[in-house]
Amino acid sequence: MTAVDFREADEVEKFVASVEARSGPVKLAVHNIGANVRFSVADTSERVYRKTWELAALSAFHFAKALGPRMATRGEGTLIFTGATASTRGAANFSAFAGAMHAKRALAQSLARELGPSGVHVAHVIIDGPIDTPFVRQIVGDTAFEALRAKGGLLDPAAIAQAYWALHEQPKTCWTQEIDLRPWTEKF
Repeated sequence: MTAVDFREADEVEKFVASVEARSGPVKLAVHNIGANVRFSVADTSERVYRKTWELAALSAFHFAKALGPRMATRGEGTLIFTGATASTRGAANFSAFAGAMHAKRALAQSLARELGPSGVHVAHVIIDGPIDTPFVRQIVGDTAFEALRAKGGLLDPAAIAQAYWALHEQPKTCWTQEIDLRPWTEKF
């Protein structure tokens, strides 16, 4: 496994070129980098705001720049950008995260219009809710995690993957540009 800093355009370009040299053309790629931070605007430093934007928005641009033209030249491919509720609305204490995720969503919308006519499907997926992963268990703690699981409040990673694959397999005559995925008990 190669570590790649997606905030650096050259690293992303080299990574994509090496993947395609080893495995052939990339047909489906998912950008799933975010930086969920929670600080009041008074407590958000410029450094935190900038790093949050670099991780969520700038990395998405580098991802798209390295893959989009390749896919467009071939006339096929799917680029999926994972977003969050913060992609569509800001909330108190999430100015850095919401700003970055709004930018990622706007990028996906622009790319859908730019690359779609070349045969590249671009979609933005809003993940609204905690995902059944060890990382989420660590964040919320064992008791809260098990309570969420018991009430059906966790998104199943396999179900998310299935939804992403379904986007990739959609016929060109009926593409989805944005979907929301959430557990059935999520309040929205």
